Amino acid sequence: MGIRVHHLAKELGMSSKDLIKECQKRGLVRITKHMNSLSEGEARMMREELARREVPPQKAEPKKKPRKKPAQGKPKSAKPETAGATPPPEPASRRERRRKKKEQEEKARKSGGGDSKMTFTDFTSGGTYSDRMAGSGVDYQRRARPKRPGRRRRQQKQETTARPKDKPEADRKATLTHPITVRDLSAAIGVRANEIIRTLMENGLVITINNPIPQDMVEMVGLEYGWEIEIKQQESIEEEVERQAKAESDEGLEPRIPVVTMLGHVDHGKTSLLDRIRDTRVIDTESGGITQHIGAYTVDAQDGKHITFLDTPGHEAFTAMRARGADCTDVAVLVVAADDGVMPQTREAISHAKAAEVPIVIALNKMDLPAADPARVKPEFGAAGLELEEWGGDVPCVEVSAETGQGIDDLLEMILLVAELRELKANPNKSALGSVLEGHMAEGLGPVATVLVREGTLRVGDIVLCGATFGRVRSMQDDAGKELTEAGPSRPTMIAGLNDVPEAGDQMLVVDDLQRAQKVAGIREHRARVSSLMEQREHITLDNLFGKIKEGEAGEVNVVLKADVNGSLEPLKDKLNGLSTDEVRIRILHSGVGSVNESDVVLADASDAIIIAYRVLIDNRARMLADEKNVDIRSYQVIYQPVEDMRAALSGLLPPERREEVIGHAQVLQVFRHSRIGNIAGCRVTDGSIPRNARLRIARDGVVIQDGAEIDSLRRVKEDITEAQAGTECGLKIAKYEDVKEGDVIEAYRVEEIARTL
Repeated sequence: MGIRVHHLAKELGMSSKDLIKECQKRGLVRITKHMNSLSEGEARMMREELARREVPPQKAEPKKKPRKKPAQGKPKSAKPETAGATPPPEPASRRERRRKKKEQEEKARKSGGGDSKMTFTDFTSGGTYSDRMAGSGVDYQRRARPKRPGRRRRQQKQETTARPKDKPEADRKATLTHPITVRDLSAAIGVRANEIIRTLMENGLVITINNPIPQDMVEMVGLEYGWEIEIKQQESIEEEVERQAKAESDEGLEPRIPVVTMLGHVDHGKTSLLDRIRDTRVIDTESGGITQHIGAYTVDAQDGKHITFLDTPGHEAFTAMRARGADCTDVAVLVVAADDGVMPQTREAISHAKAAEVPIVIALNKMDLPAADPARVKPEFGAAGLELEEWGGDVPCVEVSAETGQGIDDLLEMILLVAELRELKANPNKSALGSVLEGHMAEGLGPVATVLVREGTLRVGDIVLCGATFGRVRSMQDDAGKELTEAGPSRPTMIAGLNDVPEAGDQMLVVDDLQRAQKVAGIREHRARVSSLMEQREHITLDNLFGKIKEGEAGEVNVVLKADVNGSLEPLKDKLNGLSTDEVRIRILHSGVGSVNESDVVLADASDAIIIAYRVLIDNRARMLADEKNVDIRSYQVIYQPVEDMRAALSGLLPPERREEVIGHAQVLQVFRHSRIGNIAGCRVTDGSIPRNARLRIARDGVVIQDGAEIDSLRRVKEDITEAQAGTECGLKIAKYEDVKEGDVIEAYRVEEIARTL
């Protein structure tokens, strides 16, 4: 922020007029009024410059002489005359003015002898008009040009300098936002713009006052004048809105309700179990008795605690939401029928829950059926990669029945216990931040969205931004259709008031300005439209695996493995896991028997994984989805081929082995100094040879002073040569190195890089 001239003058105890003069003396020619502003750097400069000397006191105005009293004989109506004042001229008649003008013209003709009647106007005498007539031979009206401002700047440049030499080091800090122009830098550090431009020109950068300066040059100029410059990148309005909405604070954190997702095989009783927990019949309203949409419900648990359940139509929707960045789940409940056991979709649900890195609680359902056999089903969990608590593992298993209500309280207690170990907390006093679970058009309400608040509190009237949609919350309802005025952390609610239907998984933010929300939504909509016309995001493949690892984008390689039989699946898993190194680890997200289906592609897309299919087919829909999502699927018929391909892809990660081979030595006999080329070493090759493309190591008195130098030119007499043999003399010009002296020993060598394998 700047400071007004009159405020600074009041601070310095001087008049604004004197301060304006002092500013103009120091090159600040734009300061002409008391309402002009000075930057912080310019204000600091003026304070320091005026502190070095005392401001001369203002001259006192001369006292006015007292008025003379009128004479006794004058009437009272006469005005008193002021001492020294000239009486006003008496008005002349028109005839008198014509006569005087004619006399002046006659006088001019007699003195000049010409017929010119042009008036001579002189501006040089203090800028005032003159009534003198033009002399002989003058037939034009002369006007003196005023002085240009640049002339005044050049005169003031010699009087003072704006460089802050006497400022303490602690005060020489400035923060600027990229892009930075010369004008911005000049105002920040109090150095005149022409001096900065001169410094940049000396460093090879020709620039004007309004051009942006590269960041390295800004730091260089700051160091040149003793300033520490901090450069901040200018963030877009979308980044600013997200930063403000996601601003985290450790203050005001309170325990929040855990969010639980029901996963499992179809017809194993996920929704029926949730109905028993809620004591409702949601399943009666669904088509065919199967959940067709995402539901979110908050239920009362033990001791006044609550749990929010997400009822999904399968793990595909669970993973699809996670692929869009909506990591909503705190605990995953795996529902398994006690009369059926672990099924293929159960294994896939386990893989999806592990990929999301959420704790798993097993609900062994349908314990009321005569065919229920938990002793047979529980060992299948170990084969699926889950170690039960009763067998020394970390996965709890609760036997329940959705029909009779058996074990429901135990299941809720176990969910609360697992959530308590995670120490789930949120700040309810900040602006709401959450995720969109689903969106649709509702009759009478328009576009509506079911959102799950993760942090803060959502209220009616808040301006929300959901992906590429925005709006003001007009109404809020819970899962029972009850009107709400606010919703706290982990509370699902249906909101109305958006301009369009958002997509599941979109992030919900509360924005303080409707116009900003509209602008960000427009940017996101345009980006989504452009990205739909472009290629999908690049997933990790065996072809680009090494490049991704080298760029630091892949610390581990995720793999989805499908084989024809279990006898082939287990050896493949062992071989692939054995390829892990210290730099990268192979992580098998899911392995199973059977063809590659859409669920495998969805998991690979969400987790950025490679699908390896050994002696199995790929479904047409899965192949089409993989092409759409750019997921890499590799089919193999020989068991060692996937292992060899993965080993070849990972071998590029290992740094190559460097092997150095000494070629020859030469001794410097004399140094020839050339004004244009530089120093040329006259050498004799003592052993081996000195090829043109060799690297050089220079030693002096047995100590290596230069290593890795290259040969710029190699000559014998005046001819260029490619190699100097032992016993011959040559002229050697070392690239970018001039400190060569007589007696130096030059060693030529080459470096070979040998690729390493696992």
